[in-house]
Amino acid sequence: EDEARVWFMDQRSGRWNVWYTTTTDLGATWSAAVKLSDARSGTDYKNRRGFLEPYGDYGEIAITNAGTTVAVWGEGPSYYGPGGVWFNRQR
Repeated sequence: EDEARVWFMDQRSGRWNVWYTTTTDLGATWSAAVKLSDARSGTDYKNRRGFLEPYGDYGEIAITNAGTTVAVWGEGPSYYGPGGVWFNRQR
């Protein structure tokens, strides 16, 4: 199968958020994007619209042996921090 799983960041809400999408036909079509950065609290740089800035160049995506996806990314008040590394997993 020609499947790819991708996470990406954008500012469509006016703040940064992390999104996830998949393709099974080498990118000819993509699934609807799902928002991964759904935590609304826990830091002063995050609210319901998103977070202030990507933090560093931290970011990975992996597929577990059960076939689910785990995504990891950095976010903070600035690219240089201080910030944190957040994750979300597919259920």
